[in-house]
Amino acid sequence: MNQRDDQPEADRPEEPLCADEVTFGQALHRALKARGLSLQRLHHHLGERGISVSPVTLSHWQRGRSQPERRQSLRAVAEIEVILNLAPGTLQTLLAHRRPRGRALARTNRVPDALSRVLGPGAPLEQALGADAYRFNENLVSLSVSETLHLDDHGCIARYTVNHVVRATGDDVRHLTAHHNLDDPGTPSVQVTVNCGRLEALCFRQEVSSAVFDIGFGRALRRGETAIIDYTLDIGPRWKPSNHHERTLPVPVRQYLLHIFFHPRHLPSAVHGYYRHNSEAEREEIRPLGLDASHSVHILPAKCQTGIYGIAWSRQEDAGPHERSQRYSAD
Repeated sequence: MNQRDDQPEADRPEEPLCADEVTFGQALHRALKARGLSLQRLHHHLGERGISVSPVTLSHWQRGRSQPERRQSLRAVAEIEVILNLAPGTLQTLLAHRRPRGRALARTNRVPDALSRVLGPGAPLEQALGADAYRFNENLVSLSVSETLHLDDHGCIARYTVNHVVRATGDDVRHLTAHHNLDDPGTPSVQVTVNCGRLEALCFRQEVSSAVFDIGFGRALRRGETAIIDYTLDIGPRWKPSNHHERTLPVPVRQYLLHIFFHPRHLPSAVHGYYRHNSEAEREEIRPLGLDASHSVHILPAKCQTGIYGIAWSRQEDAGPHERSQRYSAD
């Protein structure tokens, strides 16, 4: 058996892919060569993870004759990054953009592939940032995301606390841009407190119920360097109850934690976690969640693949679907 192949991941240094302009197939070929791993062995490792991709298909990917597009194939790419000890998103961000389905994106938009596969046209991020939406944090990849939400006694989300560990995928990266879409159009104000980092700009757009802000690292990151950002977003007084929160992950992350605290005077009758493949997909992998002693619930997916993760809740006296809100967060 190939000794290099079986070397523990923690002992194998991550190697750069060198060229700035590189295709998905070239990057895959270089990473396989650097690890001394054959396509047959890669096929074997994927099979051990419950993913069936034939050696022929892997060969086509490596040669640039085809590329992953289906959900199973995209999941395989995320696992290949783990098998080859690459940073999350190293290969996925090199995938060429899919042929648009439904309403096409404007030709003037330069759409980073990873984000465009998850967000459909007209998503809250696009409403808030316009043509710049799909260049959102284009030189950063999240390694882990942890967010804690507190609901008030009216059932509204009153506070978000978010912690990010990010890695620069290019040089001279100076800040992270955060976007929160608020479910109540009557939200009068927001306040951002940065616990790690430095608040550089804040734009609250009440007309599209969005808060967009830049948090600086305090220095310019070079490619491969990491940084930690931690902030709290306080929402001004409002009275329209919230009923869910979700986060979009354009590329897989090592860990995503969503922790929600409910007010003891406004507890839900039912709570469930879920996953969505993209912003136009229905909820799936729905599972009930129970409140703990602190009136809180959380999700901590074992594998955080590309997609949208969320928690939804309801009360017996809540109205029907016409009052359901749409919330989106992506940092």
